[in-house]
Amino acid sequence: MANASEETTTRLEFFEPPMCCSTGLCGPSVDEKLVQLNTDIETLREKYPGMIIERYMITQQPLKFRENPVVYQLVKEKGKEVLPITALNGEVIKTNQYPDLAETEKRIAGV
Repeated sequence: MANASEETTTRLEFFEPPMCCSTGLCGPSVDEKLVQLNTDIETLREKYPGMIIERYMITQQPLKFRENPVVYQLVKEKGKEVLPITALNGEVIKTNQYPDLAETEKRIAGV
């Protein structure tokens, strides 16, 4: 587990494709990847209470995509197919799919 100073400064961001709602957990067929992501986010919030975790949908928060120059460039060059993009403290750590919990925790630990 990260120490208190790391917990307050760690920021995990998910830059996501258009979905039916902010979580993607509604509709007639729920995407299991989004269910797992939601579970992983809840686990991370419990383990790292100071961590900031944000999800941005390109159709609802397009300016957030511009605020991260790497994310903006990736979307500009590769289109929405590159989504989802995950960034940890502004650094892109995964594109085209969500990282699993173990992968995310390794990146948080700096491994």
